[in-house]
Amino acid sequence: MKNQFKKTLILIILFLYQSVLLIGNDSTKFYISLNYYFDLSDTYGGGQLFSGELTISKAWYGGKVNFGHFQSQYSSIFKVPYEEIGQTLEINIPEIAIMKIGTISGFIRPVQNKWITMDLIFGGAYGRSRCFYLKEIEYEYSIPEQKFIRLMKDYQLVKRNHFGYQVGFDVSFYVLKKAGLQLNTRIQDLTNGGAFFFIGSGMFFRF
Repeated sequence: MKNQFKKTLILIILFLYQSVLLIGNDSTKFYISLNYYFDLSDTYGGGQLFSGELTISKAWYGGKVNFGHFQSQYSSIFKVPYEEIGQTLEINIPEIAIMKIGTISGFIRPVQNKWITMDLIFGGAYGRSRCFYLKEIEYEYSIPEQKFIRLMKDYQLVKRNHFGYQVGFDVSFYVLKKAGLQLNTRIQDLTNGGAFFFIGSGMFFRF
């Protein structure tokens, strides 16, 4: 019931948001962009985000609706002191995080001419993450062979919801009349350990 309420609320907000933006004259423009980002934060040891975005603009302002898929594969070192040989054993622990991210943002456009535009973005963000963390590890080490003869890793799946805000900017270069290139940045501050700094690029199409 709770999830259905959230989905219904999001759909209502989207409908009202787009309706307000569409009221006016023929200056309303629509864009679709596909972008690829790198995460420069250390939240999940970095990662990549692929996203699609719908932009509705009118004169110097507008709105953006975005949906993306984030994935990160990272590793940590588990250190085990072994007094019998006077060494510390190191075990590599690979982990993975996957997140679906949706955002609704407004923007203002302080730079706009025939070849280039810049949008300053601010809005809300929601993420649904699935992370695989190490739960337990079992190992057996052979001193004569100086290697692990048994190594078992047990992982735990952790699901989290993230709510928060994002800010950033898009710089668009109109290479063609109906298409061009973008440079993008996004800073997202979300609940439950979700702080990201995305920087990327992509293509946009105007219609």
